[in-house]
Amino acid sequence: MTPEQKRQPDEKRPIIPRRENQNMKNKIAFVAVGQAGGNIGQLFEDRGFNVLYINTSQEDLDTLEHAKYKYHIPGGEGCNKNRRKAKQLVIDDFDRIAAEIETKIKADLTFVIFASGGGTGSGAGPMLIDLLIDEGRAIGAITIVPGQNESVKAHINSYDCFSELTEIAGTAACFILDNDRAEKLSINTSFVDDFCSFLEVPEKHKSVKGNIDKAEIMETLSAHGMALVTSRKAQNSAETIKAIQDNPYAPIEGDRAVKYITASLSDGVTMPELEKAIGTPIDTFQTFNDEGITICCISGLTYPQSRLDIVYKKVDENKEVIEKNLTATRETRMKKSINFLDDLEPPKKAAEAPKPKSKRDIMSKYL
Repeated sequence: MTPEQKRQPDEKRPIIPRRENQNMKNKIAFVAVGQAGGNIGQLFEDRGFNVLYINTSQEDLDTLEHAKYKYHIPGGEGCNKNRRKAKQLVIDDFDRIAAEIETKIKADLTFVIFASGGGTGSGAGPMLIDLLIDEGRAIGAITIVPGQNESVKAHINSYDCFSELTEIAGTAACFILDNDRAEKLSINTSFVDDFCSFLEVPEKHKSVKGNIDKAEIMETLSAHGMALVTSRKAQNSAETIKAIQDNPYAPIEGDRAVKYITASLSDGVTMPELEKAIGTPIDTFQTFNDEGITICCISGLTYPQSRLDIVYKKVDENKEVIEKNLTATRETRMKKSINFLDDLEPPKKAAEAPKPKSKRDIMSKYL
């Protein structure tokens, strides 16, 4: 009996077989780490993509009833937002994790999906990306920034996670989903829809004025730095630019550094006008459609420093409260001051490189 036949009529998330952009599904795959990563991974697997789910929590994996490939890291019982715990579990088990990825994920480009504010995904995600790149794989990232109403610990994790992620050389595109910009589950669905629409452009959008081929799609997605993808109805360039600026994922900011703008343009939308608003790319790839929809992927962008500053600010503003709560649980004879970040995660070994002097230094390598 197939998974479709096993699914009961009252289940909320039907499995819908998809046949579009089959060739691109052989080129791109996903490793979903942690619960939030698993939620997005399921949306891609429902579209026919190959997904491997990795988690320290067996309970989280058990909720993925129709997932084809699942791997529980031995000894893991969840990481309850403890990034260091997740890192250690990955280090101890990396050979088997790498073997799972090698046997289950056959693709030219693999995206690791994780939440930056959690435990398993936040701790394991950047490290896993770095290790897989070192093995010669092309690896990108899809990560989530916590909303301002989420806990201070989630913001601590998120900032530390991005501090590591942006220091990794050789990453492919990094897509950032911002829980402050829309409801989180709707963001997930919208992103997967837009990402898949972009992959379908070579097959569905053809024009005598120019076409986009699969190699150009792959080149766009392989560019280092932040990436953004949108698919919106737009009658003119102004509407398209507004849709890009108001996207539910992450803001375009900074010096507008950009490597590629790749788009299927509807009538009334022009590439020069997009470049004027977004920034001058190294190259553009474009085709045209008569469906009134502009599908656009912008890659090689600078990371959203202003948004990450907001993450840092929440941590810094709550420092005194956290220190007070932590010291209240200690014996009164312990009088010396503490660093609340060090208390939440044990200090690094002295042999390791010292931490940068400022938060700007942490992000400076790829800005």
